[in-house]
This record gives sequence, C-alpha cells and structure tokens, in this order.
Amino acid sequence: MTSSDPDFKHHAPLSYLIHEVARLLKRRFEEEAKTHGITLPQWKALAQIALRDNITQRALADAIDADPMTMSGILDRLEKRGLINRFPDPKDSRAKLARLTPDGELMFQKAREVGLAMYEAATVGLSETERETMKSALCKMRHNLSGLATSSPVPC
Repeated sequence: MTSSDPDFKHHAPLSYLIHEVARLLKRRFEEEAKTHGITLPQWKALAQIALRDNITQRALADAIDADPMTMSGILDRLEKRGLINRFPDPKDSRAKLARLTPDGELMFQKAREVGLAMYEAATVGLSETERETMKSALCKMRHNLSGLATSSPVPC
C-alpha cells in the first residue's frame, strides 16, 4: 500500500485521527493531573484499583501497560501520599494487593469528574447516536487489535 493508493488515502487518515484524539485527551488529562499533584500513570493506577479492589501489583501493571518496577514506584508514591494501602495477598505470599484509602477514593472521584468533563468537551456537537456509533466502532477496533478477533467481542 503506497500513499498514492486510494485505500491508503481512505484508511490512513482514520488511524491518524484516532491517534491525534488520544494524544490530545492524554495531554489534557496530564495537565489536569498536575493541578492535583499527581501524574497520569498514578491516576490510571488509582482508577484500576478503584475498579478492581484488592488487585495485585502484577495485574495492575498489566492493566495500565507498565512494567512491574515502574508500577512498584507508582504504588510507593501513592502509598506515601496516603491514597492506597498495600498488603500481602493471602493466596500468594509473594504478591501484594492494593486498595484505595478514603483519600484515594476522593482523588479517584475527582479524576472521574475530570474525565467526564473532558469527554463532554471532546464530544460537543455530536448527537447521542453519533457518540454510540463511535463507541461501538472503537470497541470493535480494540477487540480486533487485542488479539481476540476469533472470540466474541467483549462489551465496552
């Protein structure tokens, strides 16, 4: 496929546009996170802990696409700020689990508010039907790219 190929001209801009929207959302979220004295990876970790209470550090690293050493550092900083507690996994003495503290829950709620506000700002002018169509299409693309294309789609 070359740049003069009509298929390239039709499909490449969509991939680029998806990347650009994701980059801009990430940048906005990082800027907002700074105002709360937290990094985007720390906010992502808090969100995953909120969604999956008592998650292992390994599962958390996988969920936010971080290596285990980076995840350990993120969790150290969150624990020092009193946003999470870590404790031994009763099923595996080598593993540690994490859960939010009340302050961590407040920070997570703030992150959710910021995320919802950014979503609303990003989708101004789109009808509910357009939003649902876009969500459905992106969910299918994520499913296809995650290597699960032979299995049933996972709901978004």
